[in-house]
Amino acid sequence: MNIVEITNILKLLGWSISRDEVGDRLASYGLPDRTADIIYGMKRLTNDQQLWVMRSTSTDAFSNACAVVDSSRRETTPLLTSWKGLRIQAPEILDEHVRQGSEEAIAWAQEQDLDRALQEHAAMPTNVPGAKPIWHLAALALLGNVEKLKSYQSSFEAGDRLGFVPYITKDYIDRAVSLGEEYASGV
Repeated sequence: MNIVEITNILKLLGWSISRDEVGDRLASYGLPDRTADIIYGMKRLTNDQQLWVMRSTSTDAFSNACAVVDSSRRETTPLLTSWKGLRIQAPEILDEHVRQGSEEAIAWAQEQDLDRALQEHAAMPTNVPGAKPIWHLAALALLGNVEKLKSYQSSFEAGDRLGFVPYITKDYIDRAVSLGEEYASGV
């Protein structure tokens, strides 16, 4: 089997196919309260083929909150990612292997505690690297923690960046405060 055939099977199983920001193959499967997402590929080994799947799950609310905080974001933002990917190895990858990978990714997404993940993002320190500051601000906004967001706003106004990475500007904080106020008022 080749990657195009794997992609076609995923489509038949109800997955939406796209590419992420670095060109990896991304598939998304909508569930009632979340989306199961996978980045997938295939390796040819000496005597086998290997289907690999990296799993994550997201919610529209979290992805949208991240897009509000960082107005340049357009892609889905994972709320949880399994860094232990799924690997299926066989002499030849068959339809049943793709189906197995799909079912396992959906089951994994359904098992995840989204509320706990949101709380963990909100509890992150302000000096976390990469995209995590956006996740932190988005989580605080979704939880309606306006008090903490306004304390960040005051610190930024006083010239204290609280250890945030350089790309986080006061505009990010201001947008998080506005969104947090909406959620605190019962959006």
